[in-house]
Amino acid sequence: MTLASYITLLRIVFIIPIMYLTSEVSLLANFFALFLFFFAGITDYLDGKIARKTNTETSLGALLDLLADKLLVCIVLVWLVFVKQDLFLIIPVLIIISRELIISSLRQYIVESVGENKIKVSKAGKSKTGLQFLAISLLIISPNLGHYFNLLSYLVIWLAAFMSAYSMILYLRDWKVYF
Repeated sequence: MTLASYITLLRIVFIIPIMYLTSEVSLLANFFALFLFFFAGITDYLDGKIARKTNTETSLGALLDLLADKLLVCIVLVWLVFVKQDLFLIIPVLIIISRELIISSLRQYIVESVGENKIKVSKAGKSKTGLQFLAISLLIISPNLGHYFNLLSYLVIWLAAFMSAYSMILYLRDWKVYF
């Protein structure tokens, strides 16, 4: 395994402390969870940059990177739903996770059918990821910052869900030639 792959694995390892710290009611614990979540997000940038710079890009590394991203987002979102137990959070999280599963499955199908990954990440996909990370960050720290901040975090998770659905529609439209 390469250095970039080990950095990718850090993103998966950080999931458990993030979950533990978000189950605490303490502002300090929530901010530390937020710090770990940000750091996990930075590893997404670092692993790719290091792999390209050291010419150690591998299929395993690409797969681990995709898996780590999906695990970080989906597991943390499911955990936040469990902690908050609010219907207004469950629905957008189901939309986001469904989109991730559908697009990942279709991407894999296309790669197996065509023999290579010809699929590029769209601007809508990048925007979706940014909104998801912002929403998760706000949800992590919202328990201690009052009612209006909590409402803001819910608004952003709903925006992320709509952007997730929109980007999925765009991908399906662009990928229809592969089906």
